[in-house]
Amino acid sequence: MSRGPVWAAAAIILAAALAAGLSGIESRGPVLWQVSPEPGATLMLRKPPIEAQLSKPYTGYGTLYVDGRPLLSGLPSPYLSSLPGAPLATGRHALRVDVVMPGRSFSYTWHIKVAKNAQKSVGPYDPASYEALAAVNQIRTAAGVPPWRLSLSLEGASRAHSRYFYDNLRRYGTLTDAVHNENPSWPLFTGRTPWARDLAFGYNGDGDSEVMAFGVGTEEAVGLWLDSIYHRFGLIDPGLTSMGFGIAGKASKSDDLPVTTLNAGWESRAEVPNGRAIVWPVPGQEQIPRTFEAGEIPDPLANFPGAKYPAGYPVTVSFFGDGVKALQVSAAGLTRNGRPVPYHLLTPQVDQNPQELGMSAAILPVSPLAKGAQYEARFQGRYRDAHGWHPFTVKTMFTTATA
Repeated sequence: MSRGPVWAAAAIILAAALAAGLSGIESRGPVLWQVSPEPGATLMLRKPPIEAQLSKPYTGYGTLYVDGRPLLSGLPSPYLSSLPGAPLATGRHALRVDVVMPGRSFSYTWHIKVAKNAQKSVGPYDPASYEALAAVNQIRTAAGVPPWRLSLSLEGASRAHSRYFYDNLRRYGTLTDAVHNENPSWPLFTGRTPWARDLAFGYNGDGDSEVMAFGVGTEEAVGLWLDSIYHRFGLIDPGLTSMGFGIAGKASKSDDLPVTTLNAGWESRAEVPNGRAIVWPVPGQEQIPRTFEAGEIPDPLANFPGAKYPAGYPVTVSFFGDGVKALQVSAAGLTRNGRPVPYHLLTPQVDQNPQELGMSAAILPVSPLAKGAQYEARFQGRYRDAHGWHPFTVKTMFTTATA
């Protein structure tokens, strides 16, 4: 493996249904929507965030317990969150949430395990995490989707995987899709998959996304993910609501390339309505990069025999609603001053990695775009949800950078 400024990663979006069996606990009172850590989870963290969220505010007080000891009593709110007062010992623990209301009460108990090699705590957020959060939220604001918040659970999983990959760099051999997986026989193992690692550090959402970059700093990594195809979706999906960030290693003559990992948490209820299309670049955007360089894994150009790098900046349209089951693009176009610009059209039907593309399509210009030029991109087609097929037409106009 060569050193220096290379980058690659395979974006992974996983949806996992919660198996907590929480429905029907208290039909007359508030409904417990989610608890964290996940019931039955084996944790790599001795001080995991312990959380309980109800479907609506309540009148009364809520209390979190660990092994019968009260952690936190809260005023009327649908959300309780606390860290244990002391690191949890190895083994099994009972967690409980009580809600006391006028005339009735509500209680739920679940169990977790703490692994022998679990860390004491994630600790405070790294400054790089705030830097990454600010960069991502600037993008999400432009795309018209809600901002992210930081998550200690996702922070722990992201840090752990960056350190694991950096320590085992030469064992991997080459940068492939396997960069997201861990081998339990290698040092610093915390989970085989991103989802397993997120759960091990106490995350309990409905799914996750993990993206990685190599050989660049924090803001450069976010920029590379945005300026790609598959990795872009992990930044602008409205259903992704929280993130953690980890970086390991430094770029120098005596050190290997730095490794950055960003894990984002997905909540199904946060997804946009099925019919909303999210396009990037957004209409009217300026200073858009002109080129798309080699380095993304999987390689989008591998779907087009004979295609070469550098290509032009990709334009994408996405339907992120989890009810969207199919996408078909019947027509597309890219023009400059009314003149057609050659491009490749990447759709779920063409892509060799449709699980990475999801319900999205991309216009990938054959050659780098011109400096300071205005372009218009257009997608036309239909998407299918539970109510049938729906037509759509999406247009965006953007201006490339002058440098």
